[in-house]
Amino acid sequence: MQNGEGPPKDRPVLQTERLLLRKPNAGDIGSIIAIVGDWEVARRLARVPHPYGEKDARFFLDMIVPNEWVWAVTLRVSDEVVGIVGLTPDREPGVAELGYYVGRAHWRQGIATEAARAVVGHGFQGLRLRTITSGYFADNPVSGRVLAKLGFDEIGRSERPCLAIGSSVPSIDVCLAADRDASVLDRDSRR
Repeated sequence: MQNGEGPPKDRPVLQTERLLLRKPNAGDIGSIIAIVGDWEVARRLARVPHPYGEKDARFFLDMIVPNEWVWAVTLRVSDEVVGIVGLTPDREPGVAELGYYVGRAHWRQGIATEAARAVVGHGFQGLRLRTITSGYFADNPVSGRVLAKLGFDEIGRSERPCLAIGSSVPSIDVCLAADRDASVLDRDSRR
């Protein structure tokens, strides 16, 4: 599939120095529940309910994974699932929204930046997207730093729903265009 049009059929395996990104599967349910079942992770995400259980993980695998470009973030040395990263196609062709999460045990190790950099690169080069958007809750500046490292620029502020909290929360909206300097995607993720 090209140009970000229509639902994704599949996604390639992406590799980075430390990570292997692959399609999530039923064998990942326990890891997914453990990661997003953590309130400190769930409260920073828009589309994740809390508490989060097996029914929610199965919904994710059956309804979200087939219709979006979603990867399980695994450590190459152990195949441990440490997070999820993906692109949600927008109604506008050539546009998708980047989303990601990493388990708390793996925060502040550059994993989110490394995984998101690989997916953004694939979005622009493999899917030929024109624009990738994203956003983060205002009380989560760490996520804002991840996006800034990737070259995203703030384009506005909004209220985004958070299922875990049960209401909308202040958010910062960001955007990255394909014609932006490609060197942003080549930078060392541990900057």
